[in-house]
Amino acid sequence: ARAQSADIPSFRSGRYQFTILEPRQTIPSLILFPLKGPALNLASLRGHPILLNFWATWCAACRMEMPMLDQLQWRERSRQLKIIAVSEDRGGRPAVQRFVDRYRIRHLKIYLDPHGYVAFHDRANAQHAPFGLYGMPITYTIAASGWVVGYMPGAADWTSQAAGALIEFLGKS
Repeated sequence: ARAQSADIPSFRSGRYQFTILEPRQTIPSLILFPLKGPALNLASLRGHPILLNFWATWCAACRMEMPMLDQLQWRERSRQLKIIAVSEDRGGRPAVQRFVDRYRIRHLKIYLDPHGYVAFHDRANAQHAPFGLYGMPITYTIAASGWVVGYMPGAADWTSQAAGALIEFLGKS
């Protein structure tokens, strides 16, 4: 049975609320270029629940959220959850590497989107990127089925009980 919007657990963190995307979209076939290691086709992760996080080194809220996501990825390493962190920095690899080193990000896979092929912040969306940046950071949730369920703007507490319920939902949908 296909999950309905009413079945999606609610999730609030700070002053932000999880937003469900309608109409439904599926995970796009999109190549992500890593800080280190081989490129990844996002669609190849179908079958896993995914937190697709967009962040930047200049973002104060990202400084709080990234270490939390790193710890969550370490804690969830034996499960199916994949956390993909995509830097929207235009400064290139050196700036991103300095951030990763400074905040001791060890377990997250870090990817780069300096040219806006993965996410867009302007109405023109000249690169036809599939993910809108409605704030920074922003995390899109993708169900194991490949359905892009919704997004959470701002630095969220992904270790909370409400976030856990949403992540569990993603794994079952």
